[in-house]
Formats: sequence, structure tokens, C-alpha cells
Amino acid sequence: MIFVALKYRRAYREFTNDESNGLQSYVLTSAEWTVLEDLKDILCSFKDATLFFSRDSATLASVIPTMDKIDALLATAILKRPTGDKTFSAPIKAALLKSKHTLNRYYSLAYHSRIYRIALILHPRYKIGYLEDNDWEADDIKTAKAELQEVFDMYNDAYDAAVIELDDDTSDDMPTVVPCFWFAFEF
Repeated sequence: MIFVALKYRRAYREFTNDESNGLQSYVLTSAEWTVLEDLKDILCSFKDATLFFSRDSATLASVIPTMDKIDALLATAILKRPTGDKTFSAPIKAALLKSKHTLNRYYSLAYHSRIYRIALILHPRYKIGYLEDNDWEADDIKTAKAELQEVFDMYNDAYDAAVIELDDDTSDDMPTVVPCFWFAFEF
């Protein structure tokens, strides 16, 4: 809707300024048009992130890196527009600060979630290097490695127990199937 309003700005002004239709109270000031321009620029980034997470190829491991990109965008946008030296209007800056606060709250939940850290480490693109390159605390990296090792050991022990159980069964009429226990572990 914002894109349409900005595209047809002249027609909108003429329509709302016409006294015969009684829409003078909906006339936008120059400052309001500036806010719409600013809002359009910001919302494009959130639209891109939404479309990214709506794809079939979005993974759990991509959540934190995407949140990092949005956080950097918000931090930069609070100071100045991504395109040019001009700053955003006051209402947009206030909205950006609130958005950054909300994003940081969700980021904290993901950052402290075992499953996100393990998924990030196991992802071939990110691995431990992502944590190191993005200034994670050494203790947090150590914790993430320990959690991965703990889950691996848990899975490995369950797998070994299942194989031993199958080896003990000498029945020839049963197929040899090794059960998968990954779903039994809670993160």
C-alpha cells in the first residue's frame, strides 16, 4: 500500500485536496510523506527477511546469521540511511529503536538455545568459524562445543545400545534394522 501511495502521490494529493469528496482530513503533510518514504525503505528489508524464512531452503542454522544481518541493518539505519548521508525522520528512528530492542530479545532466546547453537556449528557454511568471526564470547563457544559433544555422545551411546540389542537377537526371520533414536533426545 505504501508503494502504491508513493507511486501515485500526485493523484492522491489531488483527490484528497478536492473539496467535493470531503477527504481534506486525509491530506498528508510533507513530513508525513517523508515518513512514508522512510518506512518504505525499512519495510523492504523486513519483507526480504520474511520471504527468506518463507522459502523451503531456510534452515534453523540460518536464523542467527539472518538476525545478525537485520541487527546490523537496524543499528546502521538508526544512525543514517543505508542509501545516502541523510538520517531517517524521528518517528522512524523511534520505530527502529523499538524494533532493535524486540529483535535483541528474540536474539537472546536463540543465542541461549542449545538447538540453534548446535545447528549453527553443524552447518557446513557456518561451523565454529561463524561464532568466532561474529565475536561470540570464548565461554559461549566452549559451551556450544560441549553441548554438541554431549548430544553426540548421547546419540552414540543410544546407537551402540541398539546395535548390541540387535546383535543379541539371533532370530533369522527378523530383518536387521538399526533403529534411529535421534527423536528421543530433547534439546
